[in-house]
Amino acid sequence: MGVMHEPGSRLAAVFDVLGPLYRRGVRAVEQEGGMPVGVRAVLDALAGCGTATVPALGRTLALSRQFVQRSVDDAGERGWVRTRENPAHRRSVLVALTPAGEQVLADVRDAERRELGNLEADLDTHLDPGDLDACLRVLRALSTRLLDHPS
Repeated sequence: MGVMHEPGSRLAAVFDVLGPLYRRGVRAVEQEGGMPVGVRAVLDALAGCGTATVPALGRTLALSRQFVQRSVDDAGERGWVRTRENPAHRRSVLVALTPAGEQVLADVRDAERRELGNLEADLDTHLDPGDLDACLRVLRALSTRLLDHPS
């Protein structure tokens, strides 16, 4: 018979690990590429959808409109995004990646893939086959439950 756990204790342990891991990852991204995490999130979202309004980006990223606006402004000052009038809404402009934004995002992603490839190879020597796949399934299920169906 399996080990008995207090209800919620296993997921609490997951979040206890995810919090510091996320913060360390954010610091690494910001230090390595000089790109604030909010700007990175905006660039990633725009790469996936093409153009969006700040409120739509906020909903997609589960971040406040104000934080997204500051990140869009920062990315705009760096020449990585541009805004244009939105025919559907006078006050909410459309935001899109510039060619420079596409390039800097590609460069950051390439550098991350190299680093993550090294880390993954190291982890594979210490984990059972399929552990990373199982981890990804759990995190995707949590994401679906928490982001798509908040309580």
